[in-house]
Amino acid sequence: MNNMGFFKNKWVRLILAIDAVMILAIIGMVILDNAKNSVIYLNVTPVDAIISIDGRTEVTNGMYAIMPGTHEITIAREGLESKTFTIDIAPDYVVEFTTFLKGEGDNFDFYKLIPNYNSYLKLVEIASVGNNRTTDEDFSAEPFIVDFERVLSITDDLPIKGWVYGAPAGTGNGATAMFAIQNGINMKECEIISCLLVNYDGTDFEEEVIKSIEDAGYDPLDYQIIYKRFKHRDWSN
Repeated sequence: MNNMGFFKNKWVRLILAIDAVMILAIIGMVILDNAKNSVIYLNVTPVDAIISIDGRTEVTNGMYAIMPGTHEITIAREGLESKTFTIDIAPDYVVEFTTFLKGEGDNFDFYKLIPNYNSYLKLVEIASVGNNRTTDEDFSAEPFIVDFERVLSITDDLPIKGWVYGAPAGTGNGATAMFAIQNGINMKECEIISCLLVNYDGTDFEEEVIKSIEDAGYDPLDYQIIYKRFKHRDWSN
């Protein structure tokens, strides 16, 4: 009877109820933690794309614990075509989810722009020839990467690049270099990755620049060309 009286005490009942709730909560957390034993690795470009998992949008590239089962993943970026996937994730399993977005009709102009340079590097990493490991087996980026990598290799093939080999013509020492071409990607005026900085002396040199590009087997129209005078005496005067 005394024991029964003990349990009839309202404070004792309250404490027991709180303890029961806490125990159930701990059990629930353990069950949930044990259930959430799979991992998804997101490797997506553009690097600033909005990634949504089952409607959850506070997701970026990286690794996340995820419940086993069926999940819907959406990748979106303004100006590009979105992609939506339904994937099944097994318990105790690591899933790599890799894909890229592009413009309408396999258009990759987005990746040519200076602000999107890191996204282009990610595109090369996940979708280049011989390295394509996208979840959706989308091979449409391969021709673009091959061609654009060739476009970006121009300064490897130009006879005059990086700096002037000797003083500009007209100094009396027999030097003939009138201009130097280099990758101008860090120039504030550059809008596209295939931006060429031409340092020059003298006048009427533009035709020589274009001819140099064409002679090396490249199309001048693939480039944004920025002309800058050398920061020293103007030898043409």
